[in-house]
Amino acid sequence: MDVKEYFTVLWAFVVRDWQRRWSYKLNFIAMLLYPIVWVSVFGVLGRTIDDAGGTGAPGGFSMYMVTGIITWRFIRVGFFDSSWSIRWEQHIGTFKNIYMLPNHLMIPVSATALSGFTVSMLNFVEMWLVAELVFGISLNMTVPSFLFLVLAWLSVIGFGFAIAGVAILYKEIQAVFTVIFFSFQFFCGVFFPVEALPSAAQYISRAIPITYALNGIRTSITHGYIPTTDLIVMPVAGLIGLAIGLITLQLCLKKALRDGKLERY
Repeated sequence: MDVKEYFTVLWAFVVRDWQRRWSYKLNFIAMLLYPIVWVSVFGVLGRTIDDAGGTGAPGGFSMYMVTGIITWRFIRVGFFDSSWSIRWEQHIGTFKNIYMLPNHLMIPVSATALSGFTVSMLNFVEMWLVAELVFGISLNMTVPSFLFLVLAWLSVIGFGFAIAGVAILYKEIQAVFTVIFFSFQFFCGVFFPVEALPSAAQYISRAIPITYALNGIRTSITHGYIPTTDLIVMPVAGLIGLAIGLITLQLCLKKALRDGKLERY
């Protein structure tokens, strides 16, 4: 398969994935409404803390929480879609057929991640508008800030590939996904500054790339620049995550073939 054929097939899978999303219309609409509710809840919570004289978050807790939620949602959709793609193919019984394609695994995973990126963009716009127009929280999102947000999205895709590989073997991974992301919410400073954590927990925070993504976005909004450390960590973490993800995906696939689990749901 040459490059042109690869992108033709990839685009066909992207279109297919959007058709799948839209076929569940009620769920699709809820997917668009859910982020609005989420940013509203934490916008109110942050404003309540600010009105009570809360301190300790640059720009105030309302801005801190809203930027955390928007960044988190953007990253979470990318991670979830890249990790869920193979599980979905298993669910509908098409995984074995896709396996027969050249570059078989990367096509559905990449297609789902790309269609998920458009969902992330829709969520970002609606949450940003609610923050600005309803709560009066000015995010001052610049082009470098947004590009850094996209970089943060890219940095988690590789780890999503690793979870997708695990799904080949263990099928049901929703609980694993939930544990991972609730842990990230706690350690990475989505809702409160990392400095509020116990000292030992802060070491864990600094080992997770999402911490640097959140810090970079918030600093760019409150101070107008992105810290050098965050700019270095994000692409490095993305490359490491991609390597881990691809290796894990291949190892899990080989084990599934050896154990006869490829087509079993």
